[in-house]
Amino acid sequence: MKTILEKIDDLCIEQDRYGYTIPFLYKIAQDSGSEASIAEILKFLSKQKKAYIITRCKDLEEYIIGLHKREYSPIEMYESFGNLYYDQDETGVFKSFDELIKFMVSKYQIRIDKRTFSKNIDTIKWE
Repeated sequence: MKTILEKIDDLCIEQDRYGYTIPFLYKIAQDSGSEASIAEILKFLSKQKKAYIITRCKDLEEYIIGLHKREYSPIEMYESFGNLYYDQDETGVFKSFDELIKFMVSKYQIRIDKRTFSKNIDTIKWE
């Protein structure tokens, strides 16, 4: 079973895609034997050596987390908590890491509770 970091690397490097939604990252953690909360996932990513970034996927109309891409603005232009960066133009600026966590929990905990971890690109509905 692949870990969150392996899955993100696979998706962003090997498949040249942009990232996963937080509910999908939760499902990856769960499938690998970890019951990590949204807060734990965000804290974990913030402590990694690579730069992870929260951006808005316009196709899905959702926030995703992936690796920083060349086509993004330079990483220094984004706000961050450790090595977890976020596009402040899409989210606003958070005064604390807890504020970012609360924002993401308010958006995505309901998806996890309903066991809808992925958004269908064709229907734009959670499944």
